[in-house]
Amino acid sequence: MFESFVPLRLRALVRLGWKRLREALDNRAAPHTDAERLQIEAEVAEGARISNGYFALLFCSCGIAALGLLQSSAAVVIGAMLISPLMGPIMGMGMGVARLDARAFERAAVSLALGAAVSVAASALIVFASPLRDVTPEILARTRPTLLDLIVAILSGIVGAYVLITKRPGVVAGVAIATALMPPLAVVGYGVATRAWGVAGGALLLFLTNVVAILGAVVAVARRYGFTPVIRRRRRWEEIALVATLLLLSLPLAVSLRDIVVEARETARVRNAIQQVFATSDQHITDLQVRAGGGGVEEVRAVIVTSRFQRQADARIAEALGGRPNVQIEQILTADGLPQADPAGGALANRALATSRPLRSTPEQRLRDMLGGVATVEAAVASEPGRLTAAVRLEDGATLSDYAALEAAAQRFLPEVRLELTPPFVDLPLIPFEEGRSTLSDSAERRLDLIAWAFRRWNIPAAQVIGSASPGPRGPRPRDARVAAARAQAVAERLEAMGVRGVEITTNIPDVAPEDPSVLWYAAVRPLGVPGQDAEPPPPPPAAAQPGAGA
Repeated sequence: MFESFVPLRLRALVRLGWKRLREALDNRAAPHTDAERLQIEAEVAEGARISNGYFALLFCSCGIAALGLLQSSAAVVIGAMLISPLMGPIMGMGMGVARLDARAFERAAVSLALGAAVSVAASALIVFASPLRDVTPEILARTRPTLLDLIVAILSGIVGAYVLITKRPGVVAGVAIATALMPPLAVVGYGVATRAWGVAGGALLLFLTNVVAILGAVVAVARRYGFTPVIRRRRRWEEIALVATLLLLSLPLAVSLRDIVVEARETARVRNAIQQVFATSDQHITDLQVRAGGGGVEEVRAVIVTSRFQRQADARIAEALGGRPNVQIEQILTADGLPQADPAGGALANRALATSRPLRSTPEQRLRDMLGGVATVEAAVASEPGRLTAAVRLEDGATLSDYAALEAAAQRFLPEVRLELTPPFVDLPLIPFEEGRSTLSDSAERRLDLIAWAFRRWNIPAAQVIGSASPGPRGPRPRDARVAAARAQAVAERLEAMGVRGVEITTNIPDVAPEDPSVLWYAAVRPLGVPGQDAEPPPPPPAAAQPGAGA
């Protein structure tokens, strides 16, 4: 009897909810006569009219939005929305489409286009004059349309049209419209000012997508409340022009929908791959970023809270996705998972993120408790108030990047001190180059930053840089010597800029070329003045161990 009661109750609730929704849509404040509709059309036309106040509000609101984006302050961006007048033109365009009034649509579209141009110019000027030009999360969030952006735009259009037509008090509909339009315009201005054309193009696509989505929602609501096409003679060409304009505006929406569908499909596939790799442990994906293209997944970044460390998770997930994408997985172990963590494999520093033992009082004691079972603290010295220096050692096979990540992870748990962890002397990573080139890539820059960090921790002021190049079929050529020297010089200049002094330069060009010449496209760094660490020209590493080989 109880089982039959539940469906009956559920159906009654559904019927009641539908009744309330229809009552809301049939609001008594909605226009029911032609005179009321004419009054609303006049108000919409007035709101879409170009005036000095319109441009002044746009300049100020987009300028404030640009500053909020540069500071990554959502509160400042929302404040800019409160004064944005973009609701008027978009409502005018929607009413023009609903009434098939090409002239009204044209006037509103011109107003919106000029307003967009002023907004982009205002934000570009402010970004150009501002010392803050770094890309913030608020900016990155508006460089490509997503499904959530599309839903926000549609709901904004519905709210804006409903409030305007029904004269609903207490609702600031202009903020809803501006939320979908003003921030993308500010990001376009940022991209123009910083010449980040990819950022500007993505934000412009988001803006156009939101315009079409809001326009469609406004048309649907206007038609719902009886705004029918006007009767006018000789308007066939106007209707054709209006339809052509709408089709042209719909192209960005079609492109965005295609990208959204591809991204949603590939994101689901990535989630399944992660769940398969972490199937033996309790896992929770706290952050997942997927970049997909026409050929499938291209890049995956994820932070996973797990009760058991998974070795080679990056490679296994990439293999499950076809082996193409660049996968970067950060594992954060729960306290219950720490005793079960596998001691082998990479990302050893992640195991320092939790401990099942209670932490003691002093920073040194807390550090030892935190790293218990993960690393050995061989010495710890509080050299001055607010600073803690410790020599640590991880299990065999740990790399320099493991120690740097360990310091970053431990610093998060000891914010009251400046923590410096000194690793043992380990092999420094090679600096990769492209064939015949001596320009430092992003990967090479990151490795040099890691090497400079190690030199500071080891208190080593001097280094030797060995630039390598592959000889020709008949032995070393003058060109090979120039390339090797240029590689060493590029690395030496970067190290000196990061505080490493007394850098010596030498080259390494073997007499016979190896089967794979790409194994010699690198430069090596060796510390000077350390027993057993004096620089010698290293042998060519295996091709598999040389990142960037063949690039």
